[in-house]
Amino acid sequence: MLAVAAVALLSCAAETGPPDIVLVSLDTLRRDHVGLDAGGGRSLTPALDALAAESVVFDDAWAQVPFTLPSHMSIFTGLYPDVHGVDRKTARLAAAVPTLPELLRTAGYHTVGLVSNLWMEGDFGFARGFDHYERLPYGLVYADRVNRRAFELLDARGDDGRPLFLFLHYIDPHSDFFKAGENALPYYAPAAFLEGLGVTPASREFCDPAGGCATEFLIAADRDSRPLPEATVERIAALYGRGVAYLDGEIGELVAGLRQRSLWDDSLVLVTSDHGEEFREHGRFVHVQPYVESLAVPLLIKLPRAQRAGTRVAATVETVDYLPTLLDAAGVPPPSPVQGRSLLPLVRGEPQPERSAFGRDKLDRQRFALRLGRSTLVHHLETGRCELYDRIDDPGERLDIANRRPQAVDAMRATLLAIIDANRALAAKIAAPQVGADVLTEDEAAKLRAIGYLE
Repeated sequence: MLAVAAVALLSCAAETGPPDIVLVSLDTLRRDHVGLDAGGGRSLTPALDALAAESVVFDDAWAQVPFTLPSHMSIFTGLYPDVHGVDRKTARLAAAVPTLPELLRTAGYHTVGLVSNLWMEGDFGFARGFDHYERLPYGLVYADRVNRRAFELLDARGDDGRPLFLFLHYIDPHSDFFKAGENALPYYAPAAFLEGLGVTPASREFCDPAGGCATEFLIAADRDSRPLPEATVERIAALYGRGVAYLDGEIGELVAGLRQRSLWDDSLVLVTSDHGEEFREHGRFVHVQPYVESLAVPLLIKLPRAQRAGTRVAATVETVDYLPTLLDAAGVPPPSPVQGRSLLPLVRGEPQPERSAFGRDKLDRQRFALRLGRSTLVHHLETGRCELYDRIDDPGERLDIANRRPQAVDAMRATLLAIIDANRALAAKIAAPQVGADVLTEDEAAKLRAIGYLE
């Protein structure tokens, strides 16, 4: 049996069968705000740090695009955004493209999904393959509500002998609009998490002259190229950090709840993010550009019985790798085509070919990024502009050295163009996304417009 063989590869007793799988997506969580990566000072994420001690930690994981909809669809399909094509409110995943929950349910898993973002609406294709898929009925849903509903669903689940696939999506610490009438701050955190910042949810510091507050303030600042004092930018980033701390506490509650329900020790748990957030490192707020602050994501994989706990993997990996990894752990063969590769060989310490990370700008479809070895190339197909960064000497990707290393630019550009050409060829072979009426209602679209997702 394939599932038994895969479990054996993880050094589990074969008779235990395939593991329960928990996939956790922490929307908008920058890798450098997780304590295990940030280093120094007081960690914002003690719960994630504790989880890291039980897990395999990937130090160089990358999302494909800083946009919730196509980024999660890449996680669910193992395909780059320009291949699956689901990156707008009128697109639905083609029926011929299989998804992770579909493949796991076919293999005998009981599949449950709980999400908290309008871009995760089931009709985009996310609901396919789930025995139960639910988007909580709010514009933004804070983590405590996600946990409460998750525990309700788990407690109501009967024991039918099937392994569990549980997908949980948390919107924190995304910029805030759900409490727009009472929270004028760009990011949400309960009052206790704001102590020491000198702000309250009613503060007007982050409101523009036209009356736009919270996320609208950030969007207007970008649109108008409004200069802001460095201290204000630092306070905006600090507010985001408090939201990260609040989310981390709720992840601690999730872990405790899974332990209590005997869904921890023998489960494979993958925790990651769909993208990061910008604080004008490259001139913008929110998450748009394909630089490190928007595309570098945390990745922790806790194996059953905490095998390989404390292992650090330095290799470059991508979010398209998650589908083949989880299928590998379940003993399910990957679909064809799939662009990601299982991470389990890296977990086991097996030598692997050098990997790269391919990314794209959210708004400008001609702007791409490639990370290979110690270098990052950002290239605009239309203008021909190239930027080159040394990821070791300049991890923030702030010093463009393209003029100093023209040969490196040419080599990386050739590799990037080959990936783009391969994506276009593959997209032409598989079923195109279905395009029709808006998946979102006008009210839902208005809410997304308020946080900068729609023009």
